[in-house]
Amino acid sequence: MKININEMFEITKTDLDGRIGKIHCKDNSIETPMLLPVIHPVNQLVNTKIINEIGFPAVMTNAYITLKNYGDEAIEKGIHKIINFEGPIMTDSGGYQVLEYGKVDANPIEMAKFQESIGTNFANVLDHPTSLKDSLTNAKQGVNETLAACKQTLENIARKSIWIGPVQGGKYLDLVEFSAKKMAKMNFDMYALGSPTEIMESYNYKLLAKMIITAKKYLPPNKPLHLFGLGHPLPLSLAVALGCDTFDSASYILYASDGRYFTDV
Repeated sequence: MKININEMFEITKTDLDGRIGKIHCKDNSIETPMLLPVIHPVNQLVNTKIINEIGFPAVMTNAYITLKNYGDEAIEKGIHKIINFEGPIMTDSGGYQVLEYGKVDANPIEMAKFQESIGTNFANVLDHPTSLKDSLTNAKQGVNETLAACKQTLENIARKSIWIGPVQGGKYLDLVEFSAKKMAKMNFDMYALGSPTEIMESYNYKLLAKMIITAKKYLPPNKPLHLFGLGHPLPLSLAVALGCDTFDSASYILYASDGRYFTDV
């Protein structure tokens, strides 16, 4: 089933740069802004049914880990059965593992075809995230590798999923601008701003805001923007006001392992 891009994102209300809307995917839709809890495809500590029952209709999981642990079984069953979740699922292609370990045992085309074969609703390009520790030279190389991966992906997909184009550059705002301008010319269904996790861990919300503003300035305003790895409650409202529509985070598990938890007050 191909996604009709013109009808995919419905904006119902706006305030500042924030918006309330719906993203329609296959036989379902999600209301935005939306936080997607990260589900581990192999070692998930909280049952996905509980995640859904407490109010999260969509989740994110890792396609690269799924590929390496399930292989053809994931293709036969589909990602919804693998993680036991019926709602919309976004998959990370392994970019986080690239950020953590420097590389992965897969290529962009392989990960693109795998994500579509397992029935993911929102698919991500296998990109090269920009680390806060990267030199300007390394950051430029990562941005160019990401742009090349995006081009390869678009040339080899069947458009069975909503495809997300990643903007990289990190703390180098001129690279974020360059990346966003290049990505805006590519026919992605929605976009994502990468590499904010390390910045948020250092509570540098000023830099985070500058990254979002820079990317938004050059991306199509009628398409959704995902912000990778934002789960801390403090900057969520700020990110929404600046125009981010969806987020993903494993913070609920990470905080719990450290003896912390979220409340609504």
